[in-house]
Amino acid sequence: MRYGINMIIYVVQVGDTITSIANKYGVSEARIIQENGLHNPTDLVIGQTIVITYPQKIYVVKEGDTLSDIALNQGISIMQLYRNNPFLWEREYIYPGEELVISYNTLATITTNAYAFPYVNMNVLKKALPNLTYLSILNYKTLKKGEIESFYDDTELIKTAKQYGVAPVMLVTSITFQGVRNPEMIYEILLNPEYQDNHAQNMIKVMKEKGYYGVNITITFLSKATEQLYINYLKRVTAHFHKEGYPVFVTIDPNFTIKENKLYFEEVDYSFFNDLVEEVYIMRFFWGTQYVPPMPVSSVANISLYVDYMKQMIDPKKINVGFPLLGYDWTLPYVEGYSEGNAITLDSALDLARLMESTIQFDEISETPNYEYNNNLGESIIEHIVWFVDARTIYGIVNLVIENNLRGNGLWNIMNYNPQLWLITNSNCIIEKVLPEMG
Repeated sequence: MRYGINMIIYVVQVGDTITSIANKYGVSEARIIQENGLHNPTDLVIGQTIVITYPQKIYVVKEGDTLSDIALNQGISIMQLYRNNPFLWEREYIYPGEELVISYNTLATITTNAYAFPYVNMNVLKKALPNLTYLSILNYKTLKKGEIESFYDDTELIKTAKQYGVAPVMLVTSITFQGVRNPEMIYEILLNPEYQDNHAQNMIKVMKEKGYYGVNITITFLSKATEQLYINYLKRVTAHFHKEGYPVFVTIDPNFTIKENKLYFEEVDYSFFNDLVEEVYIMRFFWGTQYVPPMPVSSVANISLYVDYMKQMIDPKKINVGFPLLGYDWTLPYVEGYSEGNAITLDSALDLARLMESTIQFDEISETPNYEYNNNLGESIIEHIVWFVDARTIYGIVNLVIENNLRGNGLWNIMNYNPQLWLITNSNCIIEKVLPEMG
């Protein structure tokens, strides 16, 4: 069990029901189901997390009330009402006697930046947008000599983000949608000032044509050996961006390695980021398949160590912690060069545990859940292990941001909606907006 000032994260035990949990904590069953987005409230999984919040102010709907009237009378925006009560997105009406959260006793103000592919389902996106400061759209790939290419028409995505007061950010990477990297091409650009100028001008051209708020550049090969190359590159391209009035964000893959349960990472001098970019995101990109041994998808302990190192050189108010919103399913035993982990959504991870009647375990160090199951294929039995993230992981990251007075967090990715993510975030933090929002 995890406790916050506004919430409790309860871990389902043998014999628990929604009714028994609601009675234990003095909240309604309906609110637990709605706030947690429970699709199978009568079939809970042992080890599953349930978030129970204690808002600062609740309003009970009366006959004749409308959302706009409630927001106006309570002194909040319509978007804040949706943030605090996301189930309203799927409702046409509100009913007398229903409870709506008006406010929480929040602890910090943060920014949120979600990463998304341009083919994201628009209904999923619209539910997430009220909770975002920025939307980094992964639609642009760096090519040789600083050229760039796009894959989809992102016009509607940019327009919709702005309608919800979310700043659309052009995400530029050398990585393909399948996670394939191209170090030779990157080094070619890092070593050639002419290519760097071309790279910057091509990005500026797209931002002007499409109406992007700023640019987010991914850095995947930062090390002691390449440090000066990246400094030279960023000095050159940020000068172009800032001259045109565009903020610059960078997403850094920390390149963690773990040997004998000990964390190793490149001890790069990050101080140059202070003067060159507006915000820095610490985040690893996760793709459809992982060719590594089964392990936690994220580790709050490892991220905390990395943040402690970065804070020595970068203003904490420029640092954002990124984390994945997915899981991986590996077959056992792991065989190097053959075995792989396949990505699954967080809903699918929970549904699979329910189907296989697995008990979810929890790793206290990484603060991530896992479980094992057997898949019977004829006469063969295939063992599996699934690692994913849940409410405890999310709270661990949010709490890390709050305690270290960091700028905010980055979310990889929001192709699927996760109610507990926003329930935990909104009950602990005010989400800063850099663009005006509706209502």
